[in-house]
Amino acid sequence: MQSVIDSGPVATIAELLVLWQQPSSRAMLPVAILSFDGELYRFRYVDGAAELDGFRPLLGLHDFDREYESDELFPLFRERVLDPARSDYQRVVDELDLDPAHATPWEQLIRTGGTSEGDTIQVTPFPRATETGWECVFLAAGLRYFQQKSVRTARGSTPIYTAAEFEDVLASLVPGDHLEVIPELGNDYNPSAQLLFHEEKVVAYLPDWLARLCAPWANGGNALVGKTIRVNEAGAGWHLRLMAVVSAEEPFAEVDTRLRDGEALKY
Repeated sequence: MQSVIDSGPVATIAELLVLWQQPSSRAMLPVAILSFDGELYRFRYVDGAAELDGFRPLLGLHDFDREYESDELFPLFRERVLDPARSDYQRVVDELDLDPAHATPWEQLIRTGGTSEGDTIQVTPFPRATETGWECVFLAAGLRYFQQKSVRTARGSTPIYTAAEFEDVLASLVPGDHLEVIPELGNDYNPSAQLLFHEEKVVAYLPDWLARLCAPWANGGNALVGKTIRVNEAGAGWHLRLMAVVSAEEPFAEVDTRLRDGEALKY
């Protein structure tokens, strides 16, 4: 596994978006914000979550209008953290590029997305302000699809990789590498779909929720900039293969409003 050159974008993350997969559309939608200030965990739903078709309050977090506080991680998210007693704990935490002796539950959630098999809930870092706009750390999506299909962009269609070819593409990535963000054409499921390219080779998708969130900025002809943070080997699973960060020169207040006020649920 390649290690992180600069862990700064990950180490200081204090807020996570809670994503829910809508059964009818399969779309991952931001429904709540989970935060940690080093002492207290806080949880609150975003505006509009209560009106989402099919969405129900999460276990133990029933009030859409309340901000919950706890000095311990809420049980719903605690169960998504690895138990140190597991026989494979050290191996898995090492794959996350964490120190097994000191890995906190919060760091594990940031690195893994808190996914649980058969579940519809994930967490992902909340965008944060930079000197020129905002940035958002994410786990790249759709990597396996490029061994099954070709997709269209304004620059032409992508190749269909063999398994070996795609592993070579991933192996060529190192932390800090520039990732070009290019819109996909003709995606009826997500018209805002964005692809990640490295040296003109397609690598992955932006997660659908993030592509939709970026749409008001990107659709105005503005550029998104991506960068590799970490690449894991195949044993880590597809959803952990590539951690990256995307940034925009859009004022942070605008993307912050789209999330907290529920605007992002409309895209």
